[in-house]
Amino acid sequence: MATGSAKRPSLKDVAARAGVSRASASRVLGGYGYSSQEIVDRVTAAVRELGYEPDRVARSMRSGKSDVIGFVCADISDAFFSSAMRGICDVALREGSQVIAMNTDDRLAQEQDATRMLLSRKVDGLVITPVSVRDHAHIDAVTGAGVPVVSLDRQLSGIDSVVADNEAATEAAIRHLIGQGHERIAFLGSVQREEPPALRIGKVRASVAGPSRPSLDRVRGYLRALSAAGLPVDRRLIAFVPQDEPEHRLDAVAAMLAVEEPPSALFTADSYMTRSAFSFLSERDIPIPGQVSLLGFDDLEWTTLVRPRISVVVQSAYDMGRAAADRLFAQIGGSGAAQGRRTVVPTRFLERESVAAVRR
Repeated sequence: MATGSAKRPSLKDVAARAGVSRASASRVLGGYGYSSQEIVDRVTAAVRELGYEPDRVARSMRSGKSDVIGFVCADISDAFFSSAMRGICDVALREGSQVIAMNTDDRLAQEQDATRMLLSRKVDGLVITPVSVRDHAHIDAVTGAGVPVVSLDRQLSGIDSVVADNEAATEAAIRHLIGQGHERIAFLGSVQREEPPALRIGKVRASVAGPSRPSLDRVRGYLRALSAAGLPVDRRLIAFVPQDEPEHRLDAVAAMLAVEEPPSALFTADSYMTRSAFSFLSERDIPIPGQVSLLGFDDLEWTTLVRPRISVVVQSAYDMGRAAADRLFAQIGGSGAAQGRRTVVPTRFLERESVAAVRR
């Protein structure tokens, strides 16, 4: 192995150690042309013994590929995005590529800077969780430059996307609560500033053909379940709290429980609202599920450590990351041009102890 100030091994050194020509060693390392398994094994062993590292810049100039993809997400410390990142990295490793991750804090300006930087680095493709499903000219510029893009967790027009089965999963969860006798069911979710609480119920479209985010899809599922059961919609039981105003989450829960006919069940459409709702109920000694049942979207470790353990809709961020990366490499390889395809990753319902039948 080359160490310290020792001369960095070259392709010539690899060829000599393997007992093959430089052209043969180059074919093996470049992944082009035909090489017998014996030569592949000898070159691979020489690379390992010498600690040879290919010149990625030179290879990029020859192939037109950088063997690097980008991942732009809202918050890499969030369990959802870190798990998705693992899925993306596993696929990239399989494809012989590396991943550059950029954090945006869900801020549009930071996302625009990140995409420009990655484009300047000549990445082969980009997986992105867009801050806005309306303002994405910077993403269009990436695709316009011929760089493949896949949107993760959110759906953009004309761009391949990978999302969870948000609408159907929420509808099934609300139907479960209705089946337990709950008729007053609250919906709490987080929202971006670009989606004022006007998700405005009446303006929510039934179709998911256009741009969409999880918050929109989940409230659609909630409304569909109520409609199918013939239950009225009480807008006082629907709340969206801006993600940058976490202090208002507890206020939203308190307001719902203060109405004349309070809800007997809370459906929390994301992990932030689940944690806030559980904290509110616990701190005020409101029995779960004796007085209020709680059902959340997303399965985080803490939901099994508290009592009662929280019933949840499980979405696999890892599987979503893998699906997004698979789709991206299909585009990069030329076998799957972007068509605005929507890949839906299944969810599952995990029943624990936080939901109970209504006491009559």
